[in-house]
Amino acid sequence: MKMSDTPSVAVETVIKAAPERVYELVSDLDAMASFGTEFQAGEWAGGRPGTVGSSFRGRQRLGDSEWETTSTVTVASPGKEFAWVVGDVDNPTATWTVNMRSVPDGTEVRYGFVHGPGPSGLRDRIEQHPEDESKFIEGRLEMLQQNMIKTLEGIRRRTAR
Repeated sequence: MKMSDTPSVAVETVIKAAPERVYELVSDLDAMASFGTEFQAGEWAGGRPGTVGSSFRGRQRLGDSEWETTSTVTVASPGKEFAWVVGDVDNPTATWTVNMRSVPDGTEVRYGFVHGPGPSGLRDRIEQHPEDESKFIEGRLEMLQQNMIKTLEGIRRRTAR
């Protein structure tokens, strides 16, 4: 796999809660920071929190590495979809989406990630070691997938209360 392939990953599950309840959690920075392992904290930085065009600063940690990002909400449709881009809106580092759909057992949730096309630490690493591009991308997508699963499990636990 190459960066030019637009690397992406998604996970899906059904959560026994109404789509509106799931949406409340995926659009809550403190809740999302409590579920996974990489996203540590976030704070709203501009606009009305959780609305299209609003921005937030996020703090991430992966192993010994820590970094901050600025993200912009691109879709805010309660009970249906919440999405944001990291970095430049016109040339994002990444795009994240959470889609929700009512099903008989609750809410079908699809949590997705698309890398690029903008600059990132992964691109920097590949630039230093182009021969390992595929290995780096596959490893990063695997880490993201595992964290996304943990996040959905956290949402499941929180809605079961």
